[in-house]
Amino acid sequence: MGYDTALRGYTAKRLEEIERADILVGIPCYNNQGTIEHVIQMVTRGLHKHYQDLRSVIIVADGGSTDDTREVSKEFQIKPWQEKIISIYRGPA
Repeated sequence: MGYDTALRGYTAKRLEEIERADILVGIPCYNNQGTIEHVIQMVTRGLHKHYQDLRSVIIVADGGSTDDTREVSKEFQIKPWQEKIISIYRGPA
């Protein structure tokens, strides 16, 4: 089955709601519940340290994890000027 886009409907809608971002960081993951929080934390720290004045979006693109990767990602708190989207990736490997 082919898709017109790798983005799910809710992800595309959320990006439209955000409208504009200066920086977009994509984090691909699969069954990384033990490490995803640290990865998101390092990304948010780096954005805060080097690009605090820019509006940023972090997209966690989950490859269909069977553990709690998405749940851990959703619970992680980010800075007020940052946006976070958790999405299930669909498309070619």
